[in-house]
Amino acid sequence: MREVLLKRFPELVALFAALGFLTLLAELLLTGHTEGIQALAPLAAAVGAGVVLLGLWVRGGRFWAVGLLLLVGGTGLVGLVQHAEEALEALAPARVQLVDKEGREYFAYPGLGEEGEKETPPPPLAPLALSGLGILGALALYVRTP
Repeated sequence: MREVLLKRFPELVALFAALGFLTLLAELLLTGHTEGIQALAPLAAAVGAGVVLLGLWVRGGRFWAVGLLLLVGGTGLVGLVQHAEEALEALAPARVQLVDKEGREYFAYPGLGEEGEKETPPPPLAPLALSGLGILGALALYVRTP
């Protein structure tokens, strides 16, 4: 068993990276991560899974696959920036300025003392799953012997 694992280790890691991309794609689609720039993540996950599988089965496509997987990994960094910006916006309280009849100004924060559903910020490090899978798949295909 050890010899088989040593001989086929890059292929096994690449297949697990493809499964990881497919799992991430399913999660993104189930959570509705498909509007605006968010649609980039499911697209990158689908491309990542396809590129890994093509890199395993197409002769001569290994180096193209490695390059494309590194680009897919870069989309995780784009998502990291997006999630960080949205998390900072969700944490910053909105400031409202109130003016009374005499013209005096008061600062108030809306939502204080009100019960209701607060919007939770997106997990800031979640997009790094795309980066990690992209790099893992690229390394597995790079060290694979044709």
